[in-house]
Amino acid sequence: MKKQRELEKRQRDILAAIIRQYISHGLPVGSKAVAEKAPESLSSATIRSCMAELEERGFLEQPHVSAGRVPTDKAYRFYVDQLMSFTRLETATEKYIDESLSPENGGRELLMANISHVLSEISHNVGLVLGTALEEKLLEHVKFVKLPDQRVLAVIVSKPDIIENRVIRLTEKISQAELDRTADYMNQEFRGWSLGTIRLEIFKRMEEMKELCDRMISNVARLLMWGALAEAGTCPLFVDGTAKILARPEFEDARKIKNLFETLEEKAKLVKILNSCLQSHGRGLKILIGRENLSSEMHECTLILAPYHYRDRVVGALGVVGPRRMKYERAIPAVSYVAQVCTRLLNSN
Repeated sequence: MKKQRELEKRQRDILAAIIRQYISHGLPVGSKAVAEKAPESLSSATIRSCMAELEERGFLEQPHVSAGRVPTDKAYRFYVDQLMSFTRLETATEKYIDESLSPENGGRELLMANISHVLSEISHNVGLVLGTALEEKLLEHVKFVKLPDQRVLAVIVSKPDIIENRVIRLTEKISQAELDRTADYMNQEFRGWSLGTIRLEIFKRMEEMKELCDRMISNVARLLMWGALAEAGTCPLFVDGTAKILARPEFEDARKIKNLFETLEEKAKLVKILNSCLQSHGRGLKILIGRENLSSEMHECTLILAPYHYRDRVVGALGVVGPRRMKYERAIPAVSYVAQVCTRLLNSN
């Protein structure tokens, strides 16, 4: 039994040494390189035997017969879950984040753009920020302004965002007085509700009232069926640092880099991937490695994603995308810390 425990510890040490060297250099790791970094003095034969066992268990693979080994998705997962020591970011890095994301540096949209840039700079990967879908935002105040050609300007004040404008095109005429009464009704009845929930509640009230449907509720329903505010799941997305992964050896294959770039540039698809990740992996930090990603275009990548909150509500997510050979010790605490800063800024405004 003692020998088995010793073997397991040795395997962990050797696996950790291989992963760290591969992350640093990007080249297959041989037994000689492991021997130089191993915490105990081991012969090359012992190390080769241990590496063969790790390969048999699915932690390592050999890209070429004469080459050393490289970690698999299973190895990275084991490393992140059990071998890696989590530490805080350096004080200087935290200061850089705090200063870069200061509320004095612009409005909400600029803040989100800055977050994606900061994440990319710190992690040397692609920085992502997923905003809140319009229908999920909490209504603070709404005002409607009549425009020519049966159009209406909707000025929406919501939390955690400040002000958004949407132009609605109606099929029927509506007066400014009716628009004012409709806005007053919404502000009195639905302040603090999400726009999606308001829409469902209005349709419920219309169903209950049937033919006795009040003109006010009918107007709200008409305005809630406008194109811009009825679109579900349209979340703003900010992406920065795509070019940073061009030089990585993992993406020398033109097909791999083409598929990944198409995914990063096709924002609607990327939003769908990120939303799916948020919905299927709970409210905390998510780390999806290689084939743990549902999208085949992301199978060569690691996605680290963290939600940010307004009050106690998840209103978006931020993170990084890069190759599986990522500096996890830096990327994970960076994403976690930036999410905390983002949450603090949203709730202090």
